[in-house]
Order: sequence, then structure tokens, then C-alpha cells
Amino acid sequence: MTEGRVPPPCPHGFLYTVKPGDTVFSIARRFGVSLEELIAANPHISDPNLIYPGDVLCVPVKAPKPTCPGGFIYIVRPGDTLTSIAHRFGLTVEQILAANPQITDPNLIYPGQPICIPLLPAIPPRRRAFWLHPTSHCPGGMGMGLMDLEKREIWVVAEGLPHPSRFGMDRVVLMVKYRETEDFRVIEMLPLTKEVWMAQEALAVEFDCDPVVLVGAARLYPFVWGPLFLGAVIPAWI
Repeated sequence: MTEGRVPPPCPHGFLYTVKPGDTVFSIARRFGVSLEELIAANPHISDPNLIYPGDVLCVPVKAPKPTCPGGFIYIVRPGDTLTSIAHRFGLTVEQILAANPQITDPNLIYPGQPICIPLLPAIPPRRRAFWLHPTSHCPGGMGMGLMDLEKREIWVVAEGLPHPSRFGMDRVVLMVKYRETEDFRVIEMLPLTKEVWMAQEALAVEFDCDPVVLVGAARLYPFVWGPLFLGAVIPAWI
């Protein structure tokens, strides 16, 4: 009796013990693999036309084509580790593992292994530029601003505003509201030139509504709000 020949490890398939009457061709057809794939997976069989009962063959299983929705497939190279791959693509090991649940041991990856590299959604910039629209009191006025949530600041520049004394007021103010339960914050605007006014203010808390920005005339002592010159409602982006 011929002693059965055993193949090397078969990580991408399963082992089959040859039975009387089997041929390499019949085994390939039985398990739906090509003859060439079956021969390539069994280098210990020097002559595919000579197999014997008791021989053990590796029957390769076609792995499903790896998918990586929202990312791309990276093929591991010799010397790669998950840490080095994560560093290369600006990710963390945890983010790569989350996209590759088939990796059960982060210390065991091998050359040729496909790995999904997720493309994380871009973080929307926490800054927003905006225009302020004129009112009937100031049809020729123009204004623009910038809100920066990283620095918690707001800047507004306006021009073409009537002098507040025309309305019995003594200064131009910026009013900002970004909390539902709080009043407007009043910030005095300073003249950069005869025609251009500017204000900058730190925002102390997070927004909980669409910010409202107004520019108008006021008298601070005692505080009286005069006519509105410019205004904008900025859609929240948080």
C-alpha cells in the first residue's frame, strides 16, 4: 500500500483525502476549482497523473473578492505591520481593525493579504464666511463676516452705514445671538476708516441654534437699540 502524501499547510482551502477511483481532474470538477488551481495548491504531487488513495490534497477555496466601501484595498508588503500601515495612511490601528473584522489578531498579518483602508469623511471646516443683507434703513450698506468655532471668535466688517447720530444714537454695534435662551450679545463696532466698521468678539459657549447677526445703531448709556442696518441668519453647521 502506498503511504499517503500530505501537502504543506492549506490556509486558503481544505484538505481532501484521495479515494479509490479519484483523479486530479475529477476532484477539481467535484469541488468547482480549475485543474490548474488544484495542481498549483499541491506542489508535493510531482506528477498530477499519479495520485493514490490516502494522498491528501489541498483543495483551494476561492475567497470572495475583498470589498472596501468608502475606501480602498491595500496589499500587505513584506515588513508591514498594522502600525506602520496606519501611520502611512494617517489612520489609527483601531480604525483599520474596525474596517477589517476578519483580522482577529492585529499582530498577525502576512504579505499578500488584502486590507481595507478606510477613507474617513473629511471633517467639515468649523469656519463659515457670510454676507449681511441691508435693510430699508441702510439700502447701500454691505457687510461680511467670519465665524470660527475652533477659536470661538466672530469677525464682522461693514461699510456704507449711515452715521448713528442721524437716528439719535451714538455708535454702531454688532449684535450676535447663538443661544436659544439668551439675549443678544452686544459688541461695539470700531471705525477702521470713515466708511468701514469692524468688530471682533470671542464666543464663550457652544451654539444651540442658527446664529443671528445684526448690525445697527445704538446708545449704550442707557442702552437703547436703534434702527437695523444689516442682518444675517447663519445656518448651523455643527
